[in-house]
Amino acid sequence: MSRGIGQGRRLARGWALVALCLIFSAFVAGCGGGGGGGGGSLPIVGLPASSATTATTTTAAPATTSTTSPAATTTASASTPATGTAASAAASNQSTTNVVTIRIDTGPSGATGQVNIPYVRVTICPPGGNTHCQTIDHVIVDTGSSGLRILASALTDRSVLTAVTDGSGSRYGECTQFAAGYTWGSVKLASLTLGGETAASLPIQLIGDPDVGTAPASCQALGAEQDTVAKLGGKGLLGLGVLRQDCGSACDAAAIDGSYYLCGGHSGCSAAAMPLAQQVAQPVPFFAGDNNGVLIQLPAIGAAGGSNVRGQLVFGIGTRTDNAMGAAVAYGTDARGAISAIVDGQSYPDAFFDSGSNFLYFDSVNLPRCTAQSYGRFYCPSSATSLAVTVQGVNGSTGAFSLPVADAVMTLNGGAGNNAFNDVAAADNTPGRFNFGLPFFFGRNVFVAVEDASTPAGNGPFIGF
Repeated sequence: MSRGIGQGRRLARGWALVALCLIFSAFVAGCGGGGGGGGGSLPIVGLPASSATTATTTTAAPATTSTTSPAATTTASASTPATGTAASAAASNQSTTNVVTIRIDTGPSGATGQVNIPYVRVTICPPGGNTHCQTIDHVIVDTGSSGLRILASALTDRSVLTAVTDGSGSRYGECTQFAAGYTWGSVKLASLTLGGETAASLPIQLIGDPDVGTAPASCQALGAEQDTVAKLGGKGLLGLGVLRQDCGSACDAAAIDGSYYLCGGHSGCSAAAMPLAQQVAQPVPFFAGDNNGVLIQLPAIGAAGGSNVRGQLVFGIGTRTDNAMGAAVAYGTDARGAISAIVDGQSYPDAFFDSGSNFLYFDSVNLPRCTAQSYGRFYCPSSATSLAVTVQGVNGSTGAFSLPVADAVMTLNGGAGNNAFNDVAAADNTPGRFNFGLPFFFGRNVFVAVEDASTPAGNGPFIGF
């Protein structure tokens, strides 16, 4: 996706493969170019039919320290993390009100066979209310975007949500571009509850809402519409990135084709400026507390992968004992959420951390591509290898760690019904870009601080681990 004017703060920001390239079926299929996967199409690999009967559960163990954080030095004192214990609430302990369970399973009905996709349940009510509420499962956790997007078809009653309109009563619609296409829908106000945290009046996107009709031509030109569970890979997308709004000041200042629209009467929908307060927004800053960021905890998994993995989404950074940063280092990001990295000797000035991308995506001159038919975009080293990684935040914080990469064909078709893998990588044909997708998150405490939010490790935006 282009990073032109108005797109620098756009949902995918030209990177996120998110769920739209994550549809795993019984057949090899393609997903759209751009984003985390670069240009062209990326093969999608099915799981063995036996997965439903052989699956076991892997659960995140309580963390006592940030033992998986990189060996790191910090040269920016403002981002030195506070001391204390790391997050320690067990995934099964839902009495901790700032914790919800992350599930990595084979996906919802209508989109089964998913791999490496983290899901949570969300509860949506009318804005400011606690009646007529609806709980939606299999909503994808995506640190590469900002804002909640729910399929209209996943709601039993969409009429309880309040349309966002202009002074004349025209409804706002939004077109959101992803790697494989776009989502089109209305902008609604809703009350969102996650665990014990509530955003009482949150602007969200309702994908496929007939109230705003079909997508305008300028939106349809962005690719295929992602308006069903099968196409999206889930029932919605929970964007928990560093940005407060999904577009920001550019859309506030001017109408931009392919972004926000006003829809009214028989005139259809026309591109329109969208005030910041009405833009689809990252929900965490709307919470009464624990509102400066999130912590994602996923357990370590072995080279063979795992099945039905359970982890934790913890709200707040340094607001309670269960979200203290401990030894984790805060890596300041730029306005798009990026830091710089050197991986296997190659420089990647545009590196980002995206739980909604199912694999690692980067252009490598050292790793061989797979030769099996339809797997040419994946990497297949002759033996499992470990990539040496160094990272540097815009605040000067530096760190070093390693990432495993294995033969993607053998790993993904290794049987045992596994649907979580920490060592699969694919090519991104954009030089200088490294997408630390979900494999990076396994076995780590990963913090995402919202822009301008205050934390014990300094103000966001930053990524901490």
